[in-house]
Amino acid sequence: MSETLVKGGIIVTIDKQRRIIKDGAIVIKGDKIVAIGKKDEIIRKYNKVDVTIDATGKLVLPGLIDTHIHHIQTLARGIADDVDLVTWIHDRILPYEAALDNEATYLSAMLACIEMVKTGTTTGIDPGGYRMENVAKALNEIGMRGLIAWASMDTFTDDRPIPKEIYTTTEEALKANEDLIKKFHRTANDRIRTRAAIRIETNATDRLVKEIDELARRYDTGVEMHAAVAKEQVDFVKKRTGLTVVKWLDSLKVLGPHWLLIHMGWIDDEEVNIIKERDVRIAHVPGASMKGAYGSGRFGKFPELIKNGVIIGLGCDSTAANNSLDMFRAMWLAATLHKEVRYDPTLISPEEALEMATINAAKAVQWEDQIGSLEVGKKADIIIVNINKSNLLPIHDFSIVPNLVYSGDGQDVETVIIDGKIVMEKRKIITVNEEEILAKAQKAAERIVSKIGIDKKLKSKWPIE
Repeated sequence: MSETLVKGGIIVTIDKQRRIIKDGAIVIKGDKIVAIGKKDEIIRKYNKVDVTIDATGKLVLPGLIDTHIHHIQTLARGIADDVDLVTWIHDRILPYEAALDNEATYLSAMLACIEMVKTGTTTGIDPGGYRMENVAKALNEIGMRGLIAWASMDTFTDDRPIPKEIYTTTEEALKANEDLIKKFHRTANDRIRTRAAIRIETNATDRLVKEIDELARRYDTGVEMHAAVAKEQVDFVKKRTGLTVVKWLDSLKVLGPHWLLIHMGWIDDEEVNIIKERDVRIAHVPGASMKGAYGSGRFGKFPELIKNGVIIGLGCDSTAANNSLDMFRAMWLAATLHKEVRYDPTLISPEEALEMATINAAKAVQWEDQIGSLEVGKKADIIIVNINKSNLLPIHDFSIVPNLVYSGDGQDVETVIIDGKIVMEKRKIITVNEEEILAKAQKAAERIVSKIGIDKKLKSKWPIE
C-alpha cells in the first residue's frame, strides 16, 4: 500500500483541539491519514514514502464539504435568475429537470464535480434529483466523495403543477428511494452514500414523510428535505396543516439526528427549541438566499441555532440558485451576512464558518467519523491552498483562518486529495478530461434549453450583435 507525504505546510487540522500546526506534515497510507504532526518528527519516522508533496508556505486543510448541492441542475445555470421562488421552481427548474436525459444528467453532474474540485470541495451532499445513477457515475469517475438521493414528491396543487415525467405516487417514490439506497449506498470504497429524501414540504403528504423516515431508519441512513425556505412555503403548510413546518414534522414523530433540513430561513423560537431537542441537523445556504431573496439573513434564526448548539453545515445549492459552487464564497457569506443584518460584528466568526464547511458539515450527515477534519484514522480528504498571493498576504498567526475565510477564493486551491488519491494537482484535474467535458456540457445545455423553450422566453437585456 503506497504512502504519500504532505510536508511543510501550515496544517489547519480542525481536530477536537482545533490545532494549527506550522511547518507540519501528514502521511497518507492508502485512503487514510496515518500520521500528522511537526515535519521533522514525521519525516524521521516516515523517510521512505512513495510520493512527496511539498506544501511549504501553503495551508493544508480538510477537504470542504458542501451540505447542499444539486448536481443535476448545473446545466440550468442562467435560466432562472431574478425570479421569485415559486416561479423558479415551477416555471423554470421542474420543466428543465423533466427534460433531462441520461447524458445531460451525467454531464450536469460532472460539470458540478469539476467546479467543486477546482474550488476545494471534496464531498457534495445532494438533496435528491432524478436519473441519479448518472450522478453516481460522475462522482465515481472524477473520484469525489458524495451523498445522493431521490427527490420524492407525491402531491401538488393545480396552481403549482409538477411535470408528469418526474411526478410519482407515494409508492413509486418509496420504491425509487429504496432502489437507489440498495444500489449505491456505501459503494466506491464508501465514497458514495445515499439518503432518503423529500423534495419540499409543499409536495409531501403525511404518509410520504412517515414512510420515508421509516425507510431511512430501516437502512440506517438519513433523510433530507428542503424546509421553511421562504414565507410562501411556511404559509402553505400552515394553511394545509394548521402548523408551521417544524411543528408539523414534529407532530409526525419523525425528527431526529438523521434528518437534514435545508435552508430553514423561516422558523420561530419555539421551532429552534424543537430542532435542538430532536438534534435535527441544518444546512445553511446563504448564497441562494441572497440571490433568490429567500430571507434567511433577515428573518432566519441561524445565530440562535448556533448559540443553542445545533449542528449546521454550509452549502452552495445549485448553479441555478446560487450560480456558484465555490465554498469559499459560502464561508464568506456565512461569516458576514448575519453581522450586517443584526448590526453585530461578533456573529458567526470565520472559525465558525470554516467549521460549518468541514467538521460540522460532516456531522450534519453523520459522516464525521471519516471526514471533516485532519486526524489519524480519518479518510485522506485534503486540500492545499496557496497563500502566497496578493489576496491573502500579509498573514499572521492570529489571521490564518480569518484571512482564509474573509480573503480566500476557491481559485487559491492548488491540490486536492480525495480518499488518498490526488484528484487535482497544480490546478489540473488528473482523473477526467476537463476540456472535453466542458465542451460537451455546453452543447447539452443548449439542447435542453431549446427543448423546453427557455431560449425563446429569455433575452439579453443588452443588445448582442
